[in-house]
Amino acid sequence: MSEEDSIDDETADTDSATGAVYAEIAPDPSTAEYDLLERIAELGGTDIEELPSLYMEVDHFVESLFEVPPSPAAQMEIRFSYAGYRITIAQSGTVKLVPVKETLGE
Repeated sequence: MSEEDSIDDETADTDSATGAVYAEIAPDPSTAEYDLLERIAELGGTDIEELPSLYMEVDHFVESLFEVPPSPAAQMEIRFSYAGYRITIAQSGTVKLVPVKETLGE
């Protein structure tokens, strides 16, 4: 990973070979979905309101990951495609966003 920040967050790094962006969100069920949407909007240079409904895509799985988290030993994570990215979120709050054009429905 390079030290270049792709979004306005000191904890974000970009892998120049794959275009993957690594960031952190707070593992807080009350803010995790919004924090994720902020990262995606910043990365895409758009407003949150212009993104597709996260609820319609993945229900409340992001919130649920942090609401009653499994044991850290489980190393739980979720993966899904959304708004042009393949997203992986670990129960620690680590987020990986990989650009995937096919998920845009073009």
